[in-house]
Amino acid sequence: MKWFKRREKGFTLVELLVAIPIMGLLGLAAGAVLIQLLRSDRISESMVAVRQVQSAGARVSQDAVQAQSVTFGDDMTSPGWSLNLSWSGEYTDENGDFNIRNVEVTYTLVAANGLYELQRHEVAEITVGGDTENRDTTTTVGEYLDAEQMSCQWQDTDNMTIVFKVVSVVGTKTEERTYNVSPRSLG
Repeated sequence: MKWFKRREKGFTLVELLVAIPIMGLLGLAAGAVLIQLLRSDRISESMVAVRQVQSAGARVSQDAVQAQSVTFGDDMTSPGWSLNLSWSGEYTDENGDFNIRNVEVTYTLVAANGLYELQRHEVAEITVGGDTENRDTTTTVGEYLDAEQMSCQWQDTDNMTIVFKVVSVVGTKTEERTYNVSPRSLG
């Protein structure tokens, strides 16, 4: 009887049969969380690349469609590459005020962290009624751009269509889009 009263150290078979599956489930959950964290970095890189391409392409397209004059450099990788767009217009707004708008926009590629940024410089003179406002602003419309893969050129000088190819590289993810824009005033 003394043998049964002696307290033995260790786990019973029932305790082991309950504990092992619980530890297995906890291990699987921890592994799934780790995999999701690693995967989210790749998804984030991809989303940043997509946003940069869309941002640059949409802004250039928005300006190019209004352009009455378009000039650009042939080699985007050269330090002086630029896309120059300009337009002007006169109109009467909903208040009956006569408005004049003269806009000149220049896009340039600027080196940044081994890649490039696309900067938009706008010089505008806007007259509403008798009040004139002058704007001179520079904004970055795209980052992490690979200028060696990008291009901007006339697709066809007869149809007056600009083909703007944007490529963004973020980490291991590369995103590419091509925008075809026909300026309204040139067609």
